[in-house]
Amino acid sequence: MKKEHYFSPKAMKSKWTQILLGFFWVSLIFLADVIQIPLLSSFITQLDYRTYDQVVQLNWRPHQTIPRVVIIDIDDKSVQQEGRWPWPRDKMADLINKLKQNGVVTIATDIVMAEAEVNYAIGLKNELNKLILQLSPEQKQLPNLLEQIAPKVDNDRILAQALMDHNVVLGFLFHNDKQIRKGVLPLPLTNPEGKQLCRAHLPLYQFSGYNGCLPLFLNASTQAGAVTNVPDLDGTIRHGLMLASYDNKLYPTLAFATAMNYLMAQHISLKTHGQQLYGIQMGNVFIPTNSHGQILIPFWGQIGAQNYYSATDIIRGKINADELQGAIAIIGSTIILLADLHQSPVAQLFPGVEMVGNMVQGIVGQQLVSEFDWNTNTGRVYLVLLGLVFTFLISFLSVSRMLIFAVMCIIAIRVLSIYLFVAKSVYIPIALMLTLIVLITITNYAYLFIIERRQKRKINQLFGQYVPEDYVKELIESPDQYSMEGQERNMTVLFSDIRNFTGVSETLDASAVKRLLNTFFTPITEIIFSFRGTIDKYVGDMIVAFWGAPIHDEEHASHAIVCALTIAKQLPEINVTMQEKDLPKVNIGIGLATGMMNVGDMGSEFRRAYTVIGDTVNLASRLQDLTKFYQVTILVSDGTRAGQDHFVWRVIDKITVKGRKSGLIIYQPLGAVGEVSEEVLTELEEYHRALDEYSAQNWSSAEKKFTALKTKFPNVYLYQMYHERIKAFMETPPPEHWDGVYMHQHK
Repeated sequence: MKKEHYFSPKAMKSKWTQILLGFFWVSLIFLADVIQIPLLSSFITQLDYRTYDQVVQLNWRPHQTIPRVVIIDIDDKSVQQEGRWPWPRDKMADLINKLKQNGVVTIATDIVMAEAEVNYAIGLKNELNKLILQLSPEQKQLPNLLEQIAPKVDNDRILAQALMDHNVVLGFLFHNDKQIRKGVLPLPLTNPEGKQLCRAHLPLYQFSGYNGCLPLFLNASTQAGAVTNVPDLDGTIRHGLMLASYDNKLYPTLAFATAMNYLMAQHISLKTHGQQLYGIQMGNVFIPTNSHGQILIPFWGQIGAQNYYSATDIIRGKINADELQGAIAIIGSTIILLADLHQSPVAQLFPGVEMVGNMVQGIVGQQLVSEFDWNTNTGRVYLVLLGLVFTFLISFLSVSRMLIFAVMCIIAIRVLSIYLFVAKSVYIPIALMLTLIVLITITNYAYLFIIERRQKRKINQLFGQYVPEDYVKELIESPDQYSMEGQERNMTVLFSDIRNFTGVSETLDASAVKRLLNTFFTPITEIIFSFRGTIDKYVGDMIVAFWGAPIHDEEHASHAIVCALTIAKQLPEINVTMQEKDLPKVNIGIGLATGMMNVGDMGSEFRRAYTVIGDTVNLASRLQDLTKFYQVTILVSDGTRAGQDHFVWRVIDKITVKGRKSGLIIYQPLGAVGEVSEEVLTELEEYHRALDEYSAQNWSSAEKKFTALKTKFPNVYLYQMYHERIKAFMETPPPEHWDGVYMHQHK
């Protein structure tokens, strides 16, 4: 497609419509992101979930095992060997002590202990006191004895001692039941200045109830963190909380508190842009978060990517101590009955304790993925720009290329998102972009389909009878190649006329004249079509055709010349058909001219036609008339002859016609080079030598040469014509500055 077609009025009108359609969808997607249009927003969200899950499931991100994070699993084996859950807290104390002995640096408990455990000695004492009157004197000493024993069997104190002796982070639970507030909460998070951090204007998750820690345990422990999970809208846990708000104060989650403990961080700083949180600074460690204070949980494959150890094996000393040296241990359970299994991108029932372990390792090892947020001013600007760029680019593509481009864009975006996720630890949700691309493509496709159908009907109506069928198909496939508006183009036009048609028609009735014209025009039209010509009109016995429109044709002159030669060659066959139908034979004259002319849809509001006008058109008509004068079948202007050296040419004359000031040389094509006989070439050479003598005003020499030609070829009128001119010039010489131009006085 030529460049000018992109910017034709018709094309630009269509493109502006496409751009407006794209702008509509950009605006709608923008609003869906800002004000959350229910159906559209839900679709985009669900699509984001699916695309993210697919990326995670590829498991292409490298998994660094430093720091070493292990899962201490209270599994079915542990319950079978150590007793049913919940275990006595002295057993938990034993587990913690064993972990410390094995070199564990930081211990986190993904278990909520908000209530005191019953001291069995005190419980038995209370029961005995109820029966004191029924006891013997010796038995009455038992309550005092049990009271003395009680501290030694106080499992809570035993666990508290273990917590005090080691580096343990406790778990507690936030929820939204205002009626339940058990245990106590740890101190809120503070900034480097020691001030408590508040939720303020930040869109962090706010909770109204809690199951905290037993005060005894909290005082003995190093830190505590919330074990609260917030699933996405589809119930899948992809994000892990770092910060939770209660009473407008901020508290760490278990994973965050464990990382702080391991890194010995006491304070944090919140990183915000405007009123949006985008990260947490903890010493030299930066944690990228979304505006809700969440991180993307790093999943490194299916369940078991972290090292699991059965709690009973730890208690019973069945592991190599070196395996846990310097590790971070997360105590939790994978037992289904404990309900700490969650739907995740990689598994339907993923242990919550491993999620905590993954987050800890991601934070400490700086392996977290930053999530680009479209719901920010920057994100929205990028969204609008990307949408407008895509809209602009797609508006300049055809229907087929549009689909290919859209598919390529979708693939490119998908590949880029995977690359950034794997190699750069950046995740860009692509659902907004994909939805925008699909919507813009579909609407543009539908619009162009409607326009194309309309154009097909218009093209068929306009050109169906005037251009070849394959030409019409080309126009339909590339409708921007033509314009109904008048255009100046360099083209070639052909006029063909039946000689002495008036005399022929006088011998026929009206029906026979009609049959003659139909019989003549049908093969002529077929020939013109075969050489990619466009029929302009039929006027009586004359047919007008042109090359170079509606579809550009760089070889328009060559095609027109071959067409004229073919018509002349097949005229005898056409006449045979005429005679078979009892119609007279005909002779024709053909005029060809090449140059600038105006082509387009012209006429009145009542009747219009796709035609050509201009001085070049008039010249072709006059050349056709001059074929009678020179008694040749075809005459061609010098504009048509220019550059067509693959044909054999006879120079006919140097002329000027009425209405034109400048002279021109007219030619007769004799055929393609290699197809003209040696006899004709010899004759042509003799003729051109004679013509050179004529132009040089060597009248005597020219007269001899033309006499010889006239004698040898008596049927060629051209030789007789020049012989007579020379005789006249010998009697009356031409003016002093004569340039060989012959003036034709007729129109």
